Amino acid sequence: MNIARFLWNNRIQWGIVEGDEVRAIQDNLYEGAQAGARLCPLSDVRLLAPIDVQTNKVPAIAANYGEKDQRDGPGIFMKQPGTVIGHNEPIVYPRIGRSIIHEAEVGIVIGRRARHISVSEAMEYVLGYTCVNDVSARELATSDLGAGTSMRWKHFDTFCPIGPWITTGLDGDNLQIQCRVNGQTVVDGSSSGMIWNVAELVSWVSEVMALNPGDVIPSGCPGVDEINVGDTIEVEVEGIGTLSNPVAADV
Repeated sequence: MNIARFLWNNRIQWGIVEGDEVRAIQDNLYEGAQAGARLCPLSDVRLLAPIDVQTNKVPAIAANYGEKDQRDGPGIFMKQPGTVIGHNEPIVYPRIGRSIIHEAEVGIVIGRRARHISVSEAMEYVLGYTCVNDVSARELATSDLGAGTSMRWKHFDTFCPIGPWITTGLDGDNLQIQCRVNGQTVVDGSSSGMIWNVAELVSWVSEVMALNPGDVIPSGCPGVDEINVGDTIEVEVEGIGTLSNPVAADV
């Protein structure tokens, strides 16, 4: 099931995408959602990021591919609300940017309030998955050190495309992840390469903060590459679909 947030008839609402049609949601969005009456063709709506940043947050995971080293868990950082954009919305290349990179990731969408959740029960709190592009200004990663780790490199406005919708019923630990720049595949990996799996990530984050229905946890990326003004970046996750965003100059 694909659960989408969209603009239709000048109103933001949620629905279920079935093929080329959008249907109303019956029952609760996060528990027991079912497809109801047909609303309109998918082509009539503008897809929005499937998260309400006024009520939900994006605690993102760092360094979840590659070598584990001596760490007992991955890093966690927050993507500020202004970073979130939806499918087809432009990523704005910062005026001070010199090396901006894409990070194609599986986003874990929370379906129930979670706090101090064990690994064994964590999957009961997962609604589904979405595509995330954790855009980063790589050259700023260490430039602000001194009083603390840099806040800038992850947090420019538009640096967290999410979408095109939330897909349920998938195995989040075994999904192919691809990133294409102007149609050319530059990253081809799998969530099976994560150091900490979905259940471990949900449990880990829930020890730090309460997770609420609708929160999205980007789970880390298997590879990165640079992006430039004029590029089109596509993040495709198996079973979900493709999140596409052009790159525009800041004005």
